[in-house]
Amino acid sequence: MKKLFTILFLAAALTVMTVGTAFAQTATPITGTVQSVVVETDATTGISTVLVTITDDAGATQTLRLDTATAETLGLVTNTSTTDPVTGATQTETVVNDGAVGTAVTIDPATVIADPATETDQHPVGSKLSEFFSGLLGVDYDTIMTYHEDGVGFGVIAQALWLTNDIGGDTAAFEALLDAKKSGDYSAITLADGSTPDNWGDVVKSLKKGDNLGSVMSGKADQTVDGSSETTVKEHGKGNGGNNQGHGKSSDHGRP
Repeated sequence: MKKLFTILFLAAALTVMTVGTAFAQTATPITGTVQSVVVETDATTGISTVLVTITDDAGATQTLRLDTATAETLGLVTNTSTTDPVTGATQTETVVNDGAVGTAVTIDPATVIADPATETDQHPVGSKLSEFFSGLLGVDYDTIMTYHEDGVGFGVIAQALWLTNDIGGDTAAFEALLDAKKSGDYSAITLADGSTPDNWGDVVKSLKKGDNLGSVMSGKADQTVDGSSETTVKEHGKGNGGNNQGHGKSSDHGRP
């Protein structure tokens, strides 16, 4: 009986070890290229965390929350602690490192901090973009997330929003830009010099310096609609076989 009990115990232990090993193997590292790094401090607790947006190896955008120590280990931020000589209290300042955006990172899933569910349960990046660009009539959270869920990265979406902002456009102009990016057909886009871009890179060249996803996420962006434009969007017909019906802004938008 004692021998039988020992065998059963060993069998159960082996099962637990096998399951544990299988679970560990599923927690593969998250690798990708950093798109933005934002330090957030909870107003109630005073605890700072780091929100990192990456484009992973599959081309998808992920936003991950890390503690400041983990972010520093990854080379994303620098933590500097100072002690008040009078009170003895220690304060730590976390600053995003120059050059962090664009670097490759490998993140252990176990270090990712889960965000508590909110009432709206919105994606933090999509929510931030829709909040910042609320002045663009109709370009709301659902519009942004529809394109993201269709495979468009937040970095490209932010570029399209900035371009739409520059020409004083609306949802139609925003969609025309992203539709061109997805299809590779830039015939509906005209640059300031009258030429038609060959690819998205040509379009992005018209963006002002600093107009990117990181500037919006960090709160350093300055949104202006001055009526001037380096990029214009022609009338664009979406999915209508070329029957353009005023979808988008004309190339003379912003002229007196």
